[in-house]
Amino acid sequence: MKNFYCILFLVPFISCKEKPVSYTQTVLENDTVNTSFLKQVQGPEKALISGYLYAYGNECTTGSNKNKCNLLAALHIADECSKTHLEFLKKWFKNDVIMQYKLRNCPNLPHNFAIQNTIDKLVLKRRGDTISIQYAIKGINNSQEKSWNINREDRYLIQSNTLLKIK
Repeated sequence: MKNFYCILFLVPFISCKEKPVSYTQTVLENDTVNTSFLKQVQGPEKALISGYLYAYGNECTTGSNKNKCNLLAALHIADECSKTHLEFLKKWFKNDVIMQYKLRNCPNLPHNFAIQNTIDKLVLKRRGDTISIQYAIKGINNSQEKSWNINREDRYLIQSNTLLKIK
């Protein structure tokens, strides 16, 4: 009888173990936003995407059709400078000194700033508690007549509702 109770206890415990989350999703490419994926994103994904949009994209204005603005709309973020959104980002990036500094001034890059960045590609990869973001950004500094292209992938560990950058 003792073994029977042990089995009754262990079977639900073993069968309730969650499978680790694993996916690769293109969020933005060729000016196409993957809205079906963005409708179902969870906290870490929403924080990572909106954090990178905040850090690298220029401010959205009413009626703007920029990729950044379309992505924020798909994430149901009406105002990236709202107290709620900034607190959300501060929580998820609480150990990221650079992001905490950037979050002090909103918008990070005003829409009429000399520096203009365009977000061309975002891909998220998740394997359990590790999430990475691959991004492609084009930028121009109109006052200095300089331009740049950034193609990079950053990895994070999801731990206690925070994103910890992995070097």
